[in-house]
Amino acid sequence: MARWQDKPFAIEVKAGDTKAFCACGLSKNGPYCDGSHVTTDKTPYVVKFDEVKTVYACGCQESTNRPYCDGSHAK
Repeated sequence: MARWQDKPFAIEVKAGDTKAFCACGLSKNGPYCDGSHVTTDKTPYVVKFDEVKTVYACGCQESTNRPYCDGSHAK
């Protein structure tokens, strides 16, 4: 899996937002799912948010807490 970038994506979400994050690593629109997983056994991480906040999505594809950043990009 190639990195999308060497730092997390800071994403502003609102209450009621639903985001589909890539789980297969093939998306050309990382960190979001673009449907590339259809050739794999992976499915996107679909997250519904219940409050306004900033989330930090993994950009390096190495986090053990995907779709969220766990600092793996710094190692």
